[in-house]
Amino acid sequence: MYCVATREGSDAFFVKKGPCLWKNHYICKINSISYHNSMKNQIIICLMAMAAVFLHAGAIDVATTAGELSGKVTDYSITDLTVTGTMDFNDFYFIADNLKQLRSLDLTDVRVVGSSSVSRRYWQDGFKDDELPVGALGGMNLTTVKLPSSLQSIGQAALAGCIALEEVTLPAELDSIGEYAFAGCTSLQGVTLPASVRVVATGAFVHCTSLTRFDVEPSSRLERVDATALMDCPALTAVELGPSVQYLGERALLGASVQHIDLTANERLAEIGDWALAQSPVNEISLPSSVTRVGDGAFFGDDQLTAVRLGGSVAELNDYLMAGTGLNGELDLTGVSRIGNYTFYNVSELPEVTLPATVTWLGSFAMAGMTGMTALTSEAVDVPALGDSVWAGVNQSLIPLTVPDEAREHYQEAEQWKEFYFYVEPKWLRGDVNNDGEVNIADVNTLIDIILGGRFDEGTMRRADVNEDGEIGIADVNTVIDIILNPGAYAAPAVDTGDTMHLDDVTLRPGEERTLTVTLDHAEAYSALQCDIILPAGLTLVNTAALGQTTETRVMGDQWVRTLTYSMDKRRFSDEDGVVLTLTVRADDNLPASGQLTISNIVLADEHNVGWHAGDCVAMVNSTTGIEDVTAAGDRVWVEGNTLCIDSRLVATARVSAINGMTRDLSLDAGVNRYRMQQGFYVVVLNGRSYKVAIR
Repeated sequence: MYCVATREGSDAFFVKKGPCLWKNHYICKINSISYHNSMKNQIIICLMAMAAVFLHAGAIDVATTAGELSGKVTDYSITDLTVTGTMDFNDFYFIADNLKQLRSLDLTDVRVVGSSSVSRRYWQDGFKDDELPVGALGGMNLTTVKLPSSLQSIGQAALAGCIALEEVTLPAELDSIGEYAFAGCTSLQGVTLPASVRVVATGAFVHCTSLTRFDVEPSSRLERVDATALMDCPALTAVELGPSVQYLGERALLGASVQHIDLTANERLAEIGDWALAQSPVNEISLPSSVTRVGDGAFFGDDQLTAVRLGGSVAELNDYLMAGTGLNGELDLTGVSRIGNYTFYNVSELPEVTLPATVTWLGSFAMAGMTGMTALTSEAVDVPALGDSVWAGVNQSLIPLTVPDEAREHYQEAEQWKEFYFYVEPKWLRGDVNNDGEVNIADVNTLIDIILGGRFDEGTMRRADVNEDGEIGIADVNTVIDIILNPGAYAAPAVDTGDTMHLDDVTLRPGEERTLTVTLDHAEAYSALQCDIILPAGLTLVNTAALGQTTETRVMGDQWVRTLTYSMDKRRFSDEDGVVLTLTVRADDNLPASGQLTISNIVLADEHNVGWHAGDCVAMVNSTTGIEDVTAAGDRVWVEGNTLCIDSRLVATARVSAINGMTRDLSLDAGVNRYRMQQGFYVVVLNGRSYKVAIR
């Protein structure tokens, strides 16, 4: 019980704890609230005194020495406590065990005294000076805490589970924040580390679900952010680690909402741990050259990630590193030698990938599911070794692979690599009038448009003077034609149109001459054509022609002829019902029983002077005496699912040619023969006849 007393005729009052023993005074007992003397002003004074006593009962200041705090605080219902002097582990555990109503704790002027031996209930044998003990204030309902200004380390779980803690003042001399120190402080909204802090230990701020900001003071000495230090902080959007950080630990920012994290200035950063930034919305990663290791799944599932620059010192991309990310922009793999399992798994929006010359290994499923890839470049001269199913789910046949010229044949023979389409950079750019990176029939059409009065930009007009005589005319057309018909010129064969050319199979006897019709199955209108005609041995091209068109032909090599077809009035091929070319050929005694005529490197120029590349046209050329026609009359070839079926009248041999030119012989028994085949188009030659089939 507190007593408030005042003397008659005086405004002064006194507060005393205990029974009211004063006589001849006006007395107010603050519990039973009884009073003597009916003077109004004394009642008012009494009530004011009561309010003051209650206020001071909720907030107290205590000066203490280590181990004696429990004797200084007898009212366990206080909400605010300021302590000065010295404290040890006993004092901290007294606060945690007894002051359940405490909301604000100010320890600014406290010096923490260590203990060499403590009870095992405190998880460790002793505490150092200036160390906040293990679990010191854990689980309390504190809203604000001011830690001792001389504190150097915060012990394990020292404030863990303080779910009401909104603000904490960290001392300027603090060196380290211990494991799980603030774990589960779900009301904590922002943290600024003093420049003195070197280590943020494992789980220090894990599950701080309201934390929006984590940064450091200028000249920060922060070296380590250990495993799970900021994991499961879904409100965390801003992180600043300072220039001295060397290690970002395993799952350090897993599940945070950090969108921007600039590490380029962290020139001491050496390692980023496993899953460190997984499942976060970070949109760009740029690492300094000091980083030598990025752990498994470090950026896993970052669906907002658009660009990654690894800094040039990361030799190995670990498993799952960028799996499931939204990566669709810059990817700099400079210095990388090994790409792990599932590294780019399901990165479906990245269009182009360049593997540097240093790459020696791609792990299993490393690029599986990269369905948005449109081009792949490998700069390695030695073909990198592969794990299983590196490009599973990717249609490699539609993706151009660019490799060093001297290594092309090795890539084309290597398993998995050989499934790509092999692209060759165009070598002749003089004459590239339409500026599409190639010199082909579309450039002839562009020149014709200019000659006919078409309007073009200044750059196109400069490029159009191919022979550099100061004029644009038929001489420039002839110059471009000469470039195209030069054996060194090359039309890039990347197929980019579904329009196709067709040529029927033909059977010839030695000495026979035949005119073949080439048709175009097309959705777009074209007025010019460029193609290479590859003839089998024993077959000679006598003439090429196109109705209403000019045809230029040049022999490029043995059995290889390049043909250009165009018109000076840009007449469309559709006017001739799809017939674009006629080929007159003659057979001689060297024509084999079965050969292949291929029209390749097909470029079709449309009315906008754009060149479109069509797929190869293949026809079988057979030599026959007439006897084989009778023999073959009873043979049948068909497909059942992925099985090639051949019904032969006799024991025989069939030659099967794939569209890529690979052939093999099949030994047939009389009757139905079945062979499992890979997907693709095939030509089967049996008893002098050819059959085209598709395995789907």
